[in-house]
Amino acid sequence: MGLSEFHPRFFKITEQGDIAVARFEVPHLNDEENIEELGHELFAIVDQFGFRKVVLNMKTVEYLTSSVVGKLITLHRKLHRLEGTLVLCEVTQSVNEVLVASRLVTYFRIAAKEAEAIAGLAS
Repeated sequence: MGLSEFHPRFFKITEQGDIAVARFEVPHLNDEENIEELGHELFAIVDQFGFRKVVLNMKTVEYLTSSVVGKLITLHRKLHRLEGTLVLCEVTQSVNEVLVASRLVTYFRIAAKEAEAIAGLAS
């Protein structure tokens, strides 16, 4: 299955060379029974499709739970083990507050704009 046949429920995904760009489309990532599905979709980017550079555009996300933060940490660790990189971009103020409160704002690589995140991974 190619990336063009991958239709995740929580985000749209495109590729920019060797970089996967996932743009979230769901404003509230808090429905616990769907968090596992979100995790599977995020991990498929790495495990199924082999991407080692991933950008997550968070501009539409208004709220996320600690369970979602856990999935992001797992994705970050998975990529790190494979010498890959995860970059979050266009993080909303409410998501930034969660990252600051969780002391993860320096754990994740964060870019202001999507183009900046892609350029940083492309170099």
